[in-house]
Amino acid sequence: MDPILVFLLSGAFSMSAAISASKLLKRPLEDRPRWAQSVTGARNVLLVGNLFGLILVAAMWFGLTHLTWWIPVLCLFITFPVLHVLILERLLGDVKGMVFGGLVALASTLLLGLNW
Repeated sequence: MDPILVFLLSGAFSMSAAISASKLLKRPLEDRPRWAQSVTGARNVLLVGNLFGLILVAAMWFGLTHLTWWIPVLCLFITFPVLHVLILERLLGDVKGMVFGGLVALASTLLLGLNW
């Protein structure tokens, strides 16, 4: 598979899932889903959000080693956040965005490992 596609898949969805987890934790306690209202649920959301952040770091490292340096930097600061805000957040919302983006990010970790 082309390295740019692997990088874009793993980076975009891991950033989207991490941002969604952060937004979910910043909601008032009453607005969170039932499973995220408890202390253990909030801790689990925080841990999963950090895992998605680590997947984003791995995707950035993959992009820096396999692509020209400016492509991952540009995607980190412009493309991935714009993709999250304009498309994924509006379509899915915070909870579904975290779950869907997280599943795609975890699946793309396999692609990162196979194409490294």
